[in-house]
Amino acid sequence: MRPLRLLLDGFGSYRERTEVDLSDVGFFVLTGPTGAGKSTVIDALCFALYGTVPRWGKGNVIRNALAPSATECRVCLVFEATGGRYAAARALRRDTRGQVHTRSARLDRLDATVPPGAELDRILEAVVEPLVEGPDQVTAEVTALLGIGYEHFTQCVLLPQGRFAEFLHARPSDRQNLLIELLAYAVYERVGQRARERAREAGVRLAAAEERVRSLGEVDQETIDAACRRVAALDALVPRVDAAVAQLADLRAEADQLVERADGVRGQLRRLAALRTPPGVPELAARLVAADELIGRRLAEQARLDGAEVAAEERCAGLPERSLLVGWRAGHARAAALRAELPARAGRRDEADRAERDRAAGLDAAERATGVAAAALYAAEQAHRAVALAADLRPGQPCPVCRQPVHAVPHHDLPADLVTARAALDAAKKAEAGSRAEAAAAGRDAAAARTALDELERQLAGAVEALAGAPPPAEVDAALHERDLADAGVTTARAAVRDGRAAVEHAVRHRESLGATEQQAWTALRAARDGFVELRAPAVDGADLAAAWRALLDWAADQHAVLTAQAGAFDATAAVLQSRLAAATTTLLALLDEHAVPVTGGDLQRAPVLLAAHRERAVHELAGLRSRLEQAAALAKEAARHREDRQVADQLGGLLRSDGFERWLCAEALDSLVFEASETLMQLSGGQYQLDRTDRSDLVVIDHNDAGTRRPVNTLSGGETFQASLALALALSRQVVGLSGGLRSLDSVFLDEGFGTLDESTLDTVASTLERLAGDTDRMVGIVTHVPALAERVPVQFAVTRDGASSRVTRVPV
Repeated sequence: MRPLRLLLDGFGSYRERTEVDLSDVGFFVLTGPTGAGKSTVIDALCFALYGTVPRWGKGNVIRNALAPSATECRVCLVFEATGGRYAAARALRRDTRGQVHTRSARLDRLDATVPPGAELDRILEAVVEPLVEGPDQVTAEVTALLGIGYEHFTQCVLLPQGRFAEFLHARPSDRQNLLIELLAYAVYERVGQRARERAREAGVRLAAAEERVRSLGEVDQETIDAACRRVAALDALVPRVDAAVAQLADLRAEADQLVERADGVRGQLRRLAALRTPPGVPELAARLVAADELIGRRLAEQARLDGAEVAAEERCAGLPERSLLVGWRAGHARAAALRAELPARAGRRDEADRAERDRAAGLDAAERATGVAAAALYAAEQAHRAVALAADLRPGQPCPVCRQPVHAVPHHDLPADLVTARAALDAAKKAEAGSRAEAAAAGRDAAAARTALDELERQLAGAVEALAGAPPPAEVDAALHERDLADAGVTTARAAVRDGRAAVEHAVRHRESLGATEQQAWTALRAARDGFVELRAPAVDGADLAAAWRALLDWAADQHAVLTAQAGAFDATAAVLQSRLAAATTTLLALLDEHAVPVTGGDLQRAPVLLAAHRERAVHELAGLRSRLEQAAALAKEAARHREDRQVADQLGGLLRSDGFERWLCAEALDSLVFEASETLMQLSGGQYQLDRTDRSDLVVIDHNDAGTRRPVNTLSGGETFQASLALALALSRQVVGLSGGLRSLDSVFLDEGFGTLDESTLDTVASTLERLAGDTDRMVGIVTHVPALAERVPVQFAVTRDGASSRVTRVPV
């Protein structure tokens, strides 16, 4: 199992969503102050897989997963295992009573082609196959997928804080169970069980084969020879029976055909005798002739009326169009009216011009009077400047002359000549405004009169131009009268043509009404004739219905005598064929009876089928006899094979029946682990300690500083216990692939704390060992530590911090 991405949201101290990207990491460390949440990251990884955490104690205590102030939490781990990519996700919720429940849990197989460094949501959306849902189901599926359960996962993959020594101090039986599960040694127990099952199955198959040999019975060669002769005789009979049945079928078909033909001739004779001319045919023919003659007369009259219409239209074609004549007459009338209006409009224009000149002269006089009044007022104001200046003064404002403030406005009586001058100027301005208005009105009237005269002259010129080439009014009136007479003639001729066409249509409809009856009569005649097509009845085409019926009846009388003679000949030939058919039937029945092939019901047409069935039965019986001989030989070989299989399976099942083989395998695996762990422990302890096991598989240490004394591992100090546990964990992580025959692979190992008990030299050895483990293999190594000297030697560092809101994980830049 190799983690790629980890999501914590509301889990433990991670109240806010936090992502940890391990997709490009092989060796990493989590650092930070105590209580920041370093171990919680490892807890989240374990919780996503198995739904519990070692630090919680009981496996079903999930309330510790929620942050104290959170009502929901979610943990999701994307990891690779057994060549595939998976996502394990669990979500919890706190109800109103404070109880924590699992809201959802699922395990999905993901698309491994999505880059592992892509957005986490994109990776999680690429689901190839949903595997299971439910907390227990996810735990069970993860256990099957990784090959180890929670207890063993926390002893060889995840070494939690305070539990490093569990594998070191485990009882031999517990340690053996771990190795059996981890190294897939349980397969040998299953092999032994399966071997014993196969021995039982082989015994059952052996008994069945022997019983089938007994059930086949005895088969001798004489029985097989008799069956062969029976098959040969039936094979020889097949072509004879086929020929006889074919002859019978031909005779029967020929006789049946003659009888059928005789019956057909007699039916034709009955139909010929029943042939009669329908009543009313002569009367209908006479009415049709009369209707055709009436149509001819109406068509001749229609031709005469069409000629009269053409003559009237030709007369109109030589005259001008009536619309043109009417337009000329209207044009002459309009031109005359415009000429009559012209003198009056010219007079109105001259009168308006005179009024405009008079009003212009009056305006000039008024403007001169206004100028004189204005000059008089200016002279009066010059004579009385003080009065005019005093009128504009205001108390408190500066004087326009001396610029001194005016304290009081001096009073001046208004002179009489100044008042008179102002009144005279006002009167002159009013008179001038009135004259100006009258001059403007006169100008508008004069312009309107000139425009009206110009428009009249333009209309008159247009009317004269439109009459260019037109005859005088008198000639136009005469031509219009002649045109009216010609149009009336055309109208009369067209009315006569319409009446003539209506008469033709009436005659045609009358003929058509008879046509339906005529068509029915011809249809009845053709239907009667078509009943005798096979007798080559004559055609009934033509126009004379009565004559056609007479011709058909004459032919029927002649044909009746011919068919009577033909029916007698058919009856005589059919009697001869029936006699031959009876003789052939007797011969075939005797042949079949000779070979024991009975024909039930006397249906000889089924004789080939019955013969084929008897032959098939004989062939099947012969094949069955031969098959029984072959089966007996094959069953003897099969029984020998089952007997040998039972013996081999019994022997293998007996060898693997006890667990001694598993104990031997585990002891060998433990020796290999102890040997490699001893080398690591010697380096970590500076050459002081070496691991070994007793005959009962208890682990002990050899203390080289105490003359090689062997003592139990539980006598080691805390730091020494950590060194020994770490040495065992690293050895197990490295050797699990080889010891399990490739069935298990610990792609990751996570170590939580414990390094603070090591001195500087040992710490350096631990760091070198971890570096070698991560560098020499494709295994992920993750550690949690407070020791800066160790953290500095790890290539990838994640800093874990915590503020008042949430813990956070930040990758430290290189």
